[in-house]
Amino acid sequence: KQIVRTEGGGGGSCDKTPLRVQEFLGYKSTEDPLYRADKLMVRAAQLVDPDNLEDYLDVVEKYREKADQTAMMAFTSSWGEANPNGGKEVVDDYLEKTKIDTEETERYLKAILGFLNLEVLPPLTGKL
Repeated sequence: KQIVRTEGGGGGSCDKTPLRVQEFLGYKSTEDPLYRADKLMVRAAQLVDPDNLEDYLDVVEKYREKADQTAMMAFTSSWGEANPNGGKEVVDDYLEKTKIDTEETERYLKAILGFLNLEVLPPLTGKL
């Protein structure tokens, strides 16, 4: 039995690129929306209710750590095919792990917005 790899589920192909993840997290360019967002978050601490300040700074640190980890995982996935025993399946596995990390990063970002009493905007799609 031959198994054929499908690209895009019949709706065409989709380029899976880790640069997209890094772009959204602000790790690709200084022009990215979240470039050095953690620095701004720390400076915004003065806007947080003093009773919640410690929790806020804890979430900011967790966001920074998870965003770093996510960007690293995305970068690692870009080398999945080039490594020995690599291939599209290896890239897909890394990208799936990256997706999980990205979703956790998003949860931290939403929590930070909550501490700052800012509304959560709808997800950005298309070109940044």
